[in-house]
Amino acid sequence: MAKACPPDLGGAIVYPMNATAHSDLIFDVGMNNGDDTAFYLECGFRVVAVEANDALCRQVAARLPEAIASGRLTILNVAVAGEPGQVEFWINEDHPEWSALDVASAARGGHRHRKVTVPAVRFGSLLREHGVPHYLKVDIESADHFCLEGLREVGRPEYLSVEVSDVALVDACRDLGYRRFMLVEQSSLLPIDDWTGPLGWTAQWPRILTAHRAWPFRLIRKLVGYRRIRSWGSRSRRFPGRDFPIGSSGDFGPNLTGTWISADEVKALWHRHHRHWTSHGREFWCDLHAGL
Repeated sequence: MAKACPPDLGGAIVYPMNATAHSDLIFDVGMNNGDDTAFYLECGFRVVAVEANDALCRQVAARLPEAIASGRLTILNVAVAGEPGQVEFWINEDHPEWSALDVASAARGGHRHRKVTVPAVRFGSLLREHGVPHYLKVDIESADHFCLEGLREVGRPEYLSVEVSDVALVDACRDLGYRRFMLVEQSSLLPIDDWTGPLGWTAQWPRILTAHRAWPFRLIRKLVGYRRIRSWGSRSRRFPGRDFPIGSSGDFGPNLTGTWISADEVKALWHRHHRHWTSHGREFWCDLHAGL
């Protein structure tokens, strides 16, 4: 996998809605532990990283101090919401990546969680302050629509990705003018149309073994160990020059290996695979990628 590089660091791309998209800028909304942010920085981009969890912001700041000092990385300890002010944010103590504005989302599975109050901003305000990026990654636990509303107000990046828990997000992206779509399964980082190959099956079986609720699968997990099983599927996350840790979003835009399809095609694909995976008691965890 060749690293994604800024297509033209010397210029800007003008889109409708009076927006200027900066070809060297990426927004990482839902920064989590900084794995995605670090990858974007390695590829030569400037990054605006948004994270509501103060502990994670401090952790990434300690991890990437040189990028902050040089001005290439801006970390914003805020929550993206519908209105500015202060909002309640729920932190999942066991899985910080599940923290959310919605308590039901943050507390799912009975995990420990706690409430904090954080500053809230409209995403359009961040775009006006820092600029419209070349690529926007959004993973904020069912609050992704707030970012899409901001794009409607200010302008669109050339590429974006959102964690798609609701297929209505496809229509929202199409309404913004996006015409090319791809689904990438996040456990394997494989486009869904690549699942049928040997690498796809290698990646799927550990996911099935770790997620299926039937008693034989629970017994296998107990005997073998959850982490060991998960490690069996890491091959699909290894690319030339880069191993993407579990939980990171992987590559984006023109570097994706799948086939770009239409909105209607990607909706049909999502429905088909969502029914298949959830019927076996497994979560369907994928990102929707969109391109202009």
